[in-house]
Amino acid sequence: MSTPFREETINGRLMIAEPDVRTRLKYTIWFDYTRKMLNAIQEGDFVAVPNFSLEERGIKYSILKLTNVLPFHFALGSSQSDLRGYPGFISESAKNIVVSWREQETESLEDMTKIVCIAIPTGMEFEDVDNIDDIILIEESAMPMIGEECKLLSEEMTKRIINGGIDPEREEIIIPGHLIRNENIKVYLRTEDLIKTHFGVFGFTGVGKSNMFSSLISLLLSDNSLPIKIVLFDLMDEYTGLLIDKILDDNISTNIIYLGEQILPRPTLDYIYERNDKATEAARIFLKGLLLPKGLKTESDRFTPFIEYLLQRNKIKIFEKRGQSVKQFIEEIWEDLDLNRLGGVKKTRFMQMRNKIFEPYFDKEITSTLAREFIENLGGGGFIKDNIVREIREDTRLKEKLDVILIPALRRIASVQEEMEIPKKARISIYEIIEGLNNGDTDNLYIITSHDPNELRRFSRRLGFFLSENRRRTGRISPLVCMLFDEADQFIPYDATGTQKDSKAIIEDLTRRGRKFGIGIGIATQRAVYLDTNIMGQLHTYFISKLPREIDRQRVGEAFSLAEEEFTQTFKFRKGDWLLVSHDAMGVDAVPIPIHAPNAEDRIRKIFKSANNITET
Repeated sequence: MSTPFREETINGRLMIAEPDVRTRLKYTIWFDYTRKMLNAIQEGDFVAVPNFSLEERGIKYSILKLTNVLPFHFALGSSQSDLRGYPGFISESAKNIVVSWREQETESLEDMTKIVCIAIPTGMEFEDVDNIDDIILIEESAMPMIGEECKLLSEEMTKRIINGGIDPEREEIIIPGHLIRNENIKVYLRTEDLIKTHFGVFGFTGVGKSNMFSSLISLLLSDNSLPIKIVLFDLMDEYTGLLIDKILDDNISTNIIYLGEQILPRPTLDYIYERNDKATEAARIFLKGLLLPKGLKTESDRFTPFIEYLLQRNKIKIFEKRGQSVKQFIEEIWEDLDLNRLGGVKKTRFMQMRNKIFEPYFDKEITSTLAREFIENLGGGGFIKDNIVREIREDTRLKEKLDVILIPALRRIASVQEEMEIPKKARISIYEIIEGLNNGDTDNLYIITSHDPNELRRFSRRLGFFLSENRRRTGRISPLVCMLFDEADQFIPYDATGTQKDSKAIIEDLTRRGRKFGIGIGIATQRAVYLDTNIMGQLHTYFISKLPREIDRQRVGEAFSLAEEEFTQTFKFRKGDWLLVSHDAMGVDAVPIPIHAPNAEDRIRKIFKSANNITET
C-alpha cells in the first residue's frame, strides 16, 4: 500500500512559527543531522505537519515547502556573529566539529548537530488516510502545530501538489522543466492562463535569461492544438539564432521583420532587392550581424545554410511605410497625436486640416515624393500656404502636434530613396501582420527588430493598439496572441521618457485589459528595479533566477509577495535553474517551485543533424 511520505523513519520537528509580511507565516524545522539526510533534503521539498484542526475523522496535515536547508552545529553556530571570542578557541572548535560532520554518515549520534530548514505555507492540507490514492488536497483550515513531527512527502505526493488540478489529457499545457531535485517530476503550466495573465523572466547576466525566454516560445509553438501567435520585440537581434529551429519549421508561419533597411548589410539587401542572386554570400554576411548563443559561436558556419534558406523563402521581411495608403498612414499616426486631450475647438481645427490636406489623397500610396509634398503643405519648409495650417501653427499645442509627431513621421517616409523600392514579396505591412495574428489556421512567429530602439518602441504601440482595437470592434478573442519584450527595462521603465512612453502605454494597457481580447504580455529583464511596478503587479507568472543586486530582489519580491528567503535558494542555482511561481497557470497557487529548464542550445543542435533535409526541401 503506497504512502504519502518519503522517509517513514526520518522525521523533523517544527520548532518555530513567526509572522511574515510576504508569506503570512514562516516556519523553522529541525532534522537530526546525518550526511545522508543532508543530501536527501533540498530546497523545494514538501513536508507535512499535523495542524490544529479538530480531528473529526483523522489527523490533518498542513503542507509546507522548504526554502532553505543548512547544517548547523550548536557548538560553533553558523553566522559571523557566532564567531566572537578568542580566535584560537574558535578555530579549534571548528576542527573538532568536522569530526562530527564526517562520523554521522547514516546515523545521528549527537544532539549538537541539526539540519535547520526554513519553510513557508502552501495553503493546502490533507487528511491522513490509509492509501495515497484516497488523499484529497484541500485548502488549509488551521496552522501547523508547533512541536509536531514533520514528514517529507513522497515523489507521487509532490507531483500531485505541484500539478494539482491540471489534466494534461484535457488541457493545453507546456512543460517548462522538471523539479531541480528530481527530474521525474515534470512541472505543468496551463498554456492559456500563462499567456492571458502575463508572465515575466527575471535573471542577471549569464543565468540564461534569453535561453529561457526562447525555450518558452518554442514550447508555446510546439504540440498545441490551439493556434498560438508570438510577436517578439528583439532589441538585441539575438533570437533569430535562438529560435532558428522554429523559424525553419514550415508548420509555423514565420517572419523576421526589420523596421527599415539600415540594420541589414548591403550584400543581404542586394539579394532581397533582387540585384544579385548570391544567396550564400548574403546569408554569410547577414550571419555576422547576429548575436548567436554563446555555446554555439564556434559552430556559427553551420547556421549559414539555414539563413540562406530563410532568404530564399522570403522569411526575412522589411517593414516600410511606402507600401501604405495615405489613409492607412493617417489612421496609424492619429493615435499618437492624442487629440482627445485637446479642447473641442482645437480638435475640430486639426480635423479640418486633415480633411483638406490629406483626405483627397486617401486612396493613393504614400510615396517619398508625396510625403515631401505633405511636409511642404504643413509648413515644414518654413513657407505656409494654407490659412488653416497658419492658424494651427499659431497655437502652441497644435503646432507641437505637427512638428513633434506628424511631420517627423512624414520625414521618415520622405527620406527613403525611390530607387530602393523593396520587392513586394520582401515587405510586410501592419495590416498583413494583424491579418496573420487573427488567422486561426496556423501558428505564427513574428520577430521584430530595428537599428533604432525608438522605432521599435513606436511600432510596439502601433501594433498593440491596432490589434486590440481590431479585436474590440470585431468581438474577436482568439487565436491567442503573446507579445514578448526582451530587455523590458527599455520598454517599460518607471520613469519613461520619449518613445518609452509609447511602449509603456500599450504594454500597461494590454496587461490590464488584453485578456478579454486574447492578448497576453511576456517580459524579460536583468534589472527589475527599473521596471514600472504597476505593470509588474499585473504579471501572474514569474520565472526567477539569480538577482545579485538586493534592490532587484526587493522589486520582484514586492510585486509577487515573495519572502527574502525564497531568493536565498537562487544563489545556489546553476545555469538553467529557475524559481517558478504563478497565481493561475500552475497547479499550486503562489508557491515558488525550483525547476530546471532545458537548454535551448541542445534543441538547436538537433537541427544541425538534419540540416540537409531542411535546406533541400
